[in-house]
Amino acid sequence: MTIRGGYAGQVLRIDLSQKTIGKEPLPEEDVLRRYVGGTGLGLYYLLKEAAPDVDPTDSEAPLIFMLGPLTGTPAVNSSDWTIVCYNFCIPYAAGVGHGHGYWGAYLKHAGYDGILIKGKSRRPLYLWIDDYKVELRDARHLWGLDTRETERRIKLELGDEEGISVACIGPAGEAVLPGASVKADRNHGAGKGSPGAIMGSKNLKAIAVRGTGTVPLYNAQGVVEAAAEWQRNLFLGSSGTFTYDQPASVGLQNAGITRNYYDRLGKALRVAGKNMTDPLWGAEFSRRYVEACSRWHVTPKPSYNCYISCAYDVEITDGPFAGFVGSLCGGAENMEGAAAAIGVDDPSAVVLLTDFYDAMGLESGTFGSIMGAVYQAYNEGILTLEDTDGLDLTWGNWKAAMELVEKAIHREGIGAKLAGGAKALPAALGTEKGVIEEMRNRLLDVKGAGVVMHDHRQFWSVLFGDMVAGTGPCMQGDGTDMMKHPEVGYSETTPGVAHNVGQALSKVEAVRITQFAKLWWDCLGVCMFAARGVKDSVDTASKCLAQSVGWQDFGPQEALEVGERVTTLMRLVYARRGFSKADEFDVSPKHLEPPTVGPAKGLSIAPYLPAMVDEYYRQMGWNVETGLPTADTLQRLGLKEFVDDRP
Repeated sequence: MTIRGGYAGQVLRIDLSQKTIGKEPLPEEDVLRRYVGGTGLGLYYLLKEAAPDVDPTDSEAPLIFMLGPLTGTPAVNSSDWTIVCYNFCIPYAAGVGHGHGYWGAYLKHAGYDGILIKGKSRRPLYLWIDDYKVELRDARHLWGLDTRETERRIKLELGDEEGISVACIGPAGEAVLPGASVKADRNHGAGKGSPGAIMGSKNLKAIAVRGTGTVPLYNAQGVVEAAAEWQRNLFLGSSGTFTYDQPASVGLQNAGITRNYYDRLGKALRVAGKNMTDPLWGAEFSRRYVEACSRWHVTPKPSYNCYISCAYDVEITDGPFAGFVGSLCGGAENMEGAAAAIGVDDPSAVVLLTDFYDAMGLESGTFGSIMGAVYQAYNEGILTLEDTDGLDLTWGNWKAAMELVEKAIHREGIGAKLAGGAKALPAALGTEKGVIEEMRNRLLDVKGAGVVMHDHRQFWSVLFGDMVAGTGPCMQGDGTDMMKHPEVGYSETTPGVAHNVGQALSKVEAVRITQFAKLWWDCLGVCMFAARGVKDSVDTASKCLAQSVGWQDFGPQEALEVGERVTTLMRLVYARRGFSKADEFDVSPKHLEPPTVGPAKGLSIAPYLPAMVDEYYRQMGWNVETGLPTADTLQRLGLKEFVDDRP
């Protein structure tokens, strides 16, 4: 193909078993237009190249880093890089994680749109990409280091602390733990799907990148003008007190979670306090954190071409931990999974524990779900000191939590039982005592993977979107219960709960459409927080793509078709790896328990779930009996080459 702009035009292909490095062109233009990049193109490679029955950690299972055509361009928040693999925790699903910072832009500036990795090295290695020069280097001296120290050492070793970005795993990835993440630029990382576990299974410690080039653009002035239009809409409605239904760009601007956590999540009873048993305690958790941050030194840490700067460093300036600086990402899921889920009261300990998870390379939504279940079981007397290796897991004991994580990394005692993941945990801890069901009832998971660590029982469209997300629980389609979505025609929010089947079914369409929009942005290489809920963002992002690549007739309708196609690609992975419709309802009982307070008090989504799932399948054009795409739908979406992937 002739590259007119947006794309670098080639990917790296690495075989760690053979220690070979190759460069190859991107697929033909018609393929790129169907899948665009990022999540879409990564899933395309996964379906084309991965054996359907391979285990995620098998040598030949792929690990795919993919950029979008807008990554590293003047487009708004163009920092996104995507990791695609088989999901470590869900046997029939793909795993898709997103990271930000500078790593993706530097890889594009080095001249590559992605990296396709197979094989397994006999000893630890790291990949060094310095523009056109690419080499594998010994990483035995880095094995065992946390993500912070790994990044620092590699930059010193390569002699450039400013111009290099490092994506790496920590001890959790080396130990192949559920929830192991890939961290970059201290404050950023990708965790959904447990990509760090896949990277660790291949003995790949890190990928360091220095890129000194630029991204070719079909019409640079047109890109800048479209980006300026997009940027003008980012912070509409940002005056006064932030409320939960405003775009995330407003609430997260300049480390906004340190100011708006209570207004955005606490008041709405969305904080998953004490393993989602105490929403009022969770609200207070968020209030305490905001109050503490008002005293401390908070420094926003932007990503490449980022106008939001949601990530931040926070220096504790009082108390016994004064002087400690935590490097946190921009949302609150990290703090809830690491700290709120186990009842940590002290905001200083929240920072320490969240930073510890990131240093270990451990995504707290997944591993925090496991920890929360263990803490709740201990506090309710189901587990005792004898079961926990003598660790006192009273709510709030964050030091014991660190010890538990370390035990899991080294597979020592109770840690070995946690290392098996959510699906294995009830039997691992409960068989001997006869409390398997009690342990299962305390887990927070969907399909065996940790959730987006908030309490979404007050907002059924968000909860339903987590359940039907095509790569396991993650924020794909959130509907309109929590936020307006003017970018796809939804200018008002809707009631968070339903009182009859009709009201429940009315939520499905908005979940589906917002899912298409989210996956469209994930293909472009831009941050969803710069687009979700932002006026005209589907249109302005389409203009940026058109002017970058040269597809002058590419518009919002085709953009949402890309999102629908990617949603369907995820189901094709389900189809080839053994999904059955019963798996759709593999949801932890805790999500289906009615809240005890708030507007959803006494109400559960459970009675309506079967009808909502069937309606979602019908709207998607999938077989209602199997939950898999029909041949007609695949033909309509230009996916006829995958028709045989259906059972």
